[in-house]
Amino acid sequence: MTPFHADTIFGHLCWVVAHQEGEKGLQEFLEPFKGNNPPFVISDGFPHDLLPKPLSAEFIIDDPQERKELKKIDFVPLGDFNFLRRGEKCKVEVPATPFISYVTPHNTINRLTNSTLAEGGVYSLKETFIPNIDIYIKTISEEWKNRVVNLLKDLSKVGYGRKKSIGKGQFSVGETVEFNFPPTEGANGFVTISNFCPGINDPTEGLYKTFVKYGKLGEEFTFCGNPFKRPLVMIRSGSVFKTEGKPREFYGRLVQENIAPAKPDVVQYAYAFSVPMVL
Repeated sequence: MTPFHADTIFGHLCWVVAHQEGEKGLQEFLEPFKGNNPPFVISDGFPHDLLPKPLSAEFIIDDPQERKELKKIDFVPLGDFNFLRRGEKCKVEVPATPFISYVTPHNTINRLTNSTLAEGGVYSLKETFIPNIDIYIKTISEEWKNRVVNLLKDLSKVGYGRKKSIGKGQFSVGETVEFNFPPTEGANGFVTISNFCPGINDPTEGLYKTFVKYGKLGEEFTFCGNPFKRPLVMIRSGSVFKTEGKPREFYGRLVQENIAPAKPDVVQYAYAFSVPMVL
């Protein structure tokens, strides 16, 4: 019921650290991210072997019908993703939808009458099932790679996202694979595979889509009186930007400017997992 966005995944990992190591351990964990020197960056979660379609793709494909079909999809196979980020023309395979969505009915019980409320007592929730998801992690060391994987495994024991107390957000960590995107000769830009907020010195020339993130505090902070974060404009994964010279390993930042009114110390992960490309 909760999309696998990098910032949400990161927030969950922070709660695992806080529960295991306390406030001091969490602050030590966050310190390098606050200093714009993250020991790891993490991608959004994508259906297995699919990645977000680079927004530059429609300018590479010549055939009008292919471009029309391409506009309808959000994800492309890994092989096509690599062709497109090299600026090479290819016939993009339109993948079958990997999402299994369904709507489940629920009701709210009046504890006095032990029956459904007369108004608003019956409602529905949309749920989505994805058999396998890929999450990419870029780390500065083997130690940090192992730490992130272990945090994900610990997270799997309690669940992810909304309604996890009734069994939603169940997952298990499967195979971890060493992976590198193939080198891109002449790379002068990047495509992000995580939603992010640009840093003050990040490039601005590119093709991008934005959305407003309406975040919410989790775990114990849910009961702080106001669990809602301020709306945050973020750039979607699949957006592309032109860089001066070779692209960096990451872009974006940790948003630290009073993102949660009830908890001023809360921060929001907003780093871009950048993949080099030719623009």
